[in-house]
Amino acid sequence: MLRFEDLRVRDNQDLDRDFFNRRYRLIAESLASLDSQLSQINAATDTLVTLGLTRVNEVLGPALATASAAAENGFLVATSSTPLTVSVGLQTTFEVDDTPARALFAPTPYVVVTRAGSEDLNDWAAFRVDSYNRGNGGLAGEIVAVNGSIGVAEQDDWVISASAGLAASLIETAAAVSSALALAQRAALDAAEAAEVAESVLANGPVSTVNGQAGEVALGIGDIPDLTAQLAAKAASTHGHTIAQISNLQSTLTSLQSQIKAIDGGTY
Repeated sequence: MLRFEDLRVRDNQDLDRDFFNRRYRLIAESLASLDSQLSQINAATDTLVTLGLTRVNEVLGPALATASAAAENGFLVATSSTPLTVSVGLQTTFEVDDTPARALFAPTPYVVVTRAGSEDLNDWAAFRVDSYNRGNGGLAGEIVAVNGSIGVAEQDDWVISASAGLAASLIETAAAVSSALALAQRAALDAAEAAEVAESVLANGPVSTVNGQAGEVALGIGDIPDLTAQLAAKAASTHGHTIAQISNLQSTLTSLQSQIKAIDGGTY
């Protein structure tokens, strides 16, 4: 390494060619040494930059890809292929698909469950979240409301949206619909009971019309056509007829008397 003492000029020293050449050689050798060290430093810098970029690609690359994918799909949206038939009161666990959204998904206390394969906006379910495990994607909770035809069969193309305000509105709407449905069912039951009463009245109560009369009909003899005339033509319940008033009765009795007398010879 070049030192100052190697270049010092002393008193009465001859400034000849050797004087300068020796010092120039020392300077040149020092510069050559620095150049070699600079090359090593540049090589080390290049290695460090390469290693840093590699680490960035390995560590930050996937994170950036995850963030980009989540930004496209929404941080509050996830999908699940868990086969389920949803119904009110069902306690179950949706397994969130292993996508970039799984790690970033942050469910609110209530989420809305729809289907990727359905374009009907009326098909949805409200899900109350009990817990969420980002490691395995388990979203556990209970179905608290179902609307449309989303629960008619087993499905496996769920889209889960975390939106507390929307879910609350849906739950309130579902509660109102459930209340209206209960009232409708009560009214239908009352109507059925009224129909049974009406049917019983028609089967066992007064007829609607008899011989031109309506309502509760009370019939008399005169209300039945020709009944009076027919009754008048009938014989009385007690009779006071003589033998002569009965056709052939006297001749029949005389014939019987003759036959008896011929048999036993008696007088009658």
